[in-house]
Amino acid sequence: MTKNPSNVPASRDTDNNPRHADQGELLYMMHELSRLISVYFDHAMQEYGITRSQWWALMHVAEHEGKSQSELARIMQMGRASAGKLIEKLEEKGWIERRADPNDSRVLQLFLKPDGQPILETMRKEGKNQFRDLLSEISQEEEQALLKGLRKIKASAEAATQRQR
Repeated sequence: MTKNPSNVPASRDTDNNPRHADQGELLYMMHELSRLISVYFDHAMQEYGITRSQWWALMHVAEHEGKSQSELARIMQMGRASAGKLIEKLEEKGWIERRADPNDSRVLQLFLKPDGQPILETMRKEGKNQFRDLLSEISQEEEQALLKGLRKIKASAEAATQRQR
């Protein structure tokens, strides 16, 4: 489906919107910040032998225990085969396990194992240290305003993504 730019409402017409430059910079800054935070966290986690994709998947398993591998792949917005390889790595490290779904033995649910708890706690500790460092130059009021704005942007992005499906 081709989108017709003439259907863009005037309020969203970026050529006539003086906020466009600032909005573009805002979205670029958010993307760059996300990348830099990941690089910073990667460096902190390197000594524990965990890669970015592994810590990302481990966080998702911990947040969504009991979900199937397919559900986790959807949540992480990746292919089932790629998610499967990632899950295998975490399972080999003894951090997670797959258990048969009590309602459907063909489905395997993902759970954090006790041996995964220490690395998850390390990740949380490193995350707190990182954000303490990164947020040290802004006031609590600025932090709250930023969080409020980011929540709105996230909600808009989620709604736009749903409309695309």
